[in-house]
Amino acid sequence: MKNNVVYYVLIALGVIALAMAVWWTIGPHHHHFRQYVLYAVAVVLVAGGIIGMFVIKPKTAATVIAE
Repeated sequence: MKNNVVYYVLIALGVIALAMAVWWTIGPHHHHFRQYVLYAVAVVLVAGGIIGMFVIKPKTAATVIAE
């Protein structure tokens, strides 16, 4: 699995967690703590995916720079 695929999966999971948090916030399933945990998880996953894509270089780019 390539590095970019991992970061796309992290972002996708973050978006799903964000959608679930919004659904639990505005829906009839209101829980006093669960949606805040999901908001935090969503932010961490999306931020990790974006930071990983832009900061961490793929192994092929590192070998090209080294040569």
